[in-house]
Amino acid sequence: MGIIEKAGETALDMVKNEAVLDKTSSIMSMLFPYAGLTKKALDMYISDVEKSDMASESKLIAVLNAKNTIKKLKNQKDIAQIAINTAKDETDFTEKSGVNKEWLERFMDSAGFVSDEIVQIMWGKILGKEFENPGSTPSNMIRILSEITPVYAQAFRKICSMQMITVELYENGAIKSARQDAVVPYSSNEERFNEWGLTFSVFSELETLGLIKFETLGGYASTGITEKNVLLYVDGETLEIEENKENGIPNGNVMFTAAGNCLKNITSTERIAGYSELVKKYMNERQVKIKEHPEYRVIKEENRVYCEKIG
Repeated sequence: MGIIEKAGETALDMVKNEAVLDKTSSIMSMLFPYAGLTKKALDMYISDVEKSDMASESKLIAVLNAKNTIKKLKNQKDIAQIAINTAKDETDFTEKSGVNKEWLERFMDSAGFVSDEIVQIMWGKILGKEFENPGSTPSNMIRILSEITPVYAQAFRKICSMQMITVELYENGAIKSARQDAVVPYSSNEERFNEWGLTFSVFSELETLGLIKFETLGGYASTGITEKNVLLYVDGETLEIEENKENGIPNGNVMFTAAGNCLKNITSTERIAGYSELVKKYMNERQVKIKEHPEYRVIKEENRVYCEKIG
């Protein structure tokens, strides 16, 4: 019997002895033994090998293989637990969830090689989202997560943190539309981005991974928005557009792919010091004039956005 089968059987026996099998089976049967496996169970397996009548060379090989497998199982356990902890409370982790078993096996097999905590969080949250909405994970996500390094994961988090809310108003000042996007003003601020480690090569690598599209010349724009009565809410500051000679509102040099959006939606953000100044410079170089004294102020409270007239 192999290490995985033996360790899984031992862990299952321990769960039975602790009288929590029913709860485990009903809540997370598809993730057991990934989340149910304990270090104690694995230590028991190694102890069994050492006490066996196997030849000393065979014992050595078995123990060495076990240690590698234990590391893989620990990584799987950590990622499975993140999925359980971050998914919605009512998420079904049983076979009734509809998650494809073959997909789960491929996902967890690859997850076994991931030990970096930052990257593990990505894996765990994506796994949790798949159980929340089976079949929603882009087909290339396992490959992307397997190739992303902690450095690129940190870079991806930083660009996801560059958030801007575009608010379009009616003539009477009421909100017509409001949408939040990650706006990455790279082409006007290369030096500052380089200081953050967000170099051209990093963006190119994220594009190669399949997370973003990177356009340094014209950049991207939000179309379908008029040039009048538009507010930009950036890092707590309201910017009101006075004149716009662009075709649409400039939207930075990065566009997220389907996989990028999926990963962006589970990525925690951080405050980027000086981000609003970078946006102002970016808008100015694209002939978008910002009013020196805005007439309106955007207010954001949790998931609610509204605006009020100043004065």
